[in-house]
Amino acid sequence: MVNILCGYGSGWRNLAERMRKDTARNIIKITKCLKQAEGGWLWIREIGRRCNLHHKTVSRLISQHLEMFVDFQKFEPFNVLMVRLKPGTEINSIFKFLHIMEKIGKNKANKQNTVSET
Repeated sequence: MVNILCGYGSGWRNLAERMRKDTARNIIKITKCLKQAEGGWLWIREIGRRCNLHHKTVSRLISQHLEMFVDFQKFEPFNVLMVRLKPGTEINSIFKFLHIMEKIGKNKANKQNTVSET
């Protein structure tokens, strides 16, 4: 496996083996982009430009994986959704949470399969 996630510890590397590699890479890109903004608000399309991702991909990944780590603000006259990392949020804590959620999801799937087989 190519170490696409170097610098984030072996726990996060294990997550990349279970999650699609492109999804893991994109979550990392988005998280780094939000961290580099240093508390500033970014528009979904701007995050997409900085990360070289489609704006719908950015929106989907934020809503599925990063929603509890970001603040949203609606910019009313233009109906634009602005996003930033919550103050005090560390990148490593995001990765640890995603790793734990991946394990829980895998365990639930295994338990449901064993219950349905009996």
